[in-house]
Amino acid sequence: MKYLHHLIDKFILSLIGRSFTILSDKDIKIENELSFLPEKFSAAVAVDKNSPYIILKKNKNEVKYYGYHKYPKDVDLKLYFKDEEFAYQVLSAKEGIRQAFSEHKVILEGDMEYAVSFIYILETVEFYIMADKFAKDLLSHDFERKISRLQLIIKAIFLSREKGEI
Repeated sequence: MKYLHHLIDKFILSLIGRSFTILSDKDIKIENELSFLPEKFSAAVAVDKNSPYIILKKNKNEVKYYGYHKYPKDVDLKLYFKDEEFAYQVLSAKEGIRQAFSEHKVILEGDMEYAVSFIYILETVEFYIMADKFAKDLLSHDFERKISRLQLIIKAIFLSREKGEI
């Protein structure tokens, strides 16, 4: 069962990274939060400290997804879960990222000023990916979708990762 959780976590993290890229120019709230992050900002997100991280980089208010990397270097912010089960709770829509952060289930390495904006963006991406029923239960804000969940997931699945240096 743990192996299945690991596969689900990896798939959903990839979906989040790809969706982050797609939504960065479609949702005004994400665009606003991105403006608080410095130019060439980079973030790495993983299930746990020793897992591969998805890498996201901002360049001119555009976000690029660089896929998984085992040992990311020179990233501004690393986010990972204290426990694989905590990751599964968030990634399977049983708990929101902000709640997990507030309950110290998430470890952040980097500037807290950036972390607040990044977590808000992750929460927004979570909303787009989740079914409406789960989103209303987990998220405290009212969001209006700018793209349907199905459209986002299809675009995300076919989005290729960026090549090059991370």
